[in-house]
Formats: sequence, structure tokens, C-alpha cells
Amino acid sequence: MKAYSFASAALLSASLASAPSAMAQSAETQTVAVSYADLDLSTEEGVQRFDQRIDRAAREVCRYDEPVTGSRIRSAEAHECYTEARSRIARQQARLVERARARTIALNR
Repeated sequence: MKAYSFASAALLSASLASAPSAMAQSAETQTVAVSYADLDLSTEEGVQRFDQRIDRAAREVCRYDEPVTGSRIRSAEAHECYTEARSRIARQQARLVERARARTIALNR
């Protein structure tokens, strides 16, 4: 099995490793950049669009939507990779949104 990582442009300086058990099995890493430069993260719409981009990237990197051969069910590895990638990126995504909203509040004062 391949190990995957997930990163966002200007969001992460290092890639995020997916499932630890997967990393032990392979040294291959894949990185996907997710840009948010065109989004206003101080608005709900901007945050939703950013989240959609992150979700698409995590699905792509982890091959989440590719079913196991001969089945319509996704692999346990893909599910674990996707869950781990989303979990690890969540804190950094929240910090970016918080910073964007804090700047907006400061500018409005």
C-alpha cells in the first residue's frame, strides 16, 4: 500500500502523513496543493469553498472515491487516509480562518 500526504499551498510548510500504519509499509508520498489565495476566509462562503477544496484534495490523494476492485465499497486504507488527512488539516484550517476574521475585526475598528 502507498502512504499519502496532504498539503495546502501556503497553508502547510510540511506535508501531512496519512495513516501511520500505511507509512510503515511504504515510503511513497503524494502531495496536493490547495490554494485559497482567491478566497475571503473571513466570510462563511469563503470558508465553505476552502473546505470543499480541501475535501476534494483529500479524496484525490487518498483515492477515497475509488472502490476496491470487484466491489462498490472503498478500501479501509483509503478511508483511514482520508479521515487522518481531514483530521490533521482541521486545526491549521481553523487557525487560518481565525486569523482572517481577526484581521477583518481589527480593520473594522
